[in-house]
Amino acid sequence: MPMIDKNLINLEVNVATQKEMFHYLADLAFQEDRAKDSAAIEQGLNEREAESTTGFGKHIAIPHTKNSAVKEPTVIMVRNQEPLEWDSLDGQPVETIINLLVPDDQSDTHLKMLAKLSRQMMHADFTDVLKTGTKEEILTMLTKVLSD
Repeated sequence: MPMIDKNLINLEVNVATQKEMFHYLADLAFQEDRAKDSAAIEQGLNEREAESTTGFGKHIAIPHTKNSAVKEPTVIMVRNQEPLEWDSLDGQPVETIINLLVPDDQSDTHLKMLAKLSRQMMHADFTDVLKTGTKEEILTMLTKVLSD
C-alpha cells in the first residue's frame, strides 16, 4: 500500500480550527482504512501538538503521530479554505497541512519521513506545489520525495 494516494489529498477542506482539522484528518485516515480508530489518531495528533507546534512556517504544518491505531505509514495532504491559527514558528496561520501517521513500532519510518519533508520545506519549488499544485502534481512530488 503506498503511503499516499489521490484519496488522501483534499485541496478543498473547510474547517475553522486546528482541533477540527485533527478530527477531519483522523476521520479520513479511518475512512481510507489507514487507521483502526479515528479517536485514537485525533488524540495522538492533539497530544503531539501540545508538546510543541508542528507549524513549520510559510503557512505549512506537518502534524504527526506515532500511534498503535495506525495500520500503515500514511501521508495525508490537505489545503484548508481559510487560514487556521496554529501557533506556528513564524507566527503565521496555516493553510497547507501534511499529516504523517506511523504505526508506533516504526520509529525509524517516522523520523525518515519527517526528515525528508523538512529538508524539502527549504525549497520554494516544493512549497509552491503544495500551496498551488493540482492533486496529481502533489501526489507525484510527495511520492518522489518520500521514496528517495
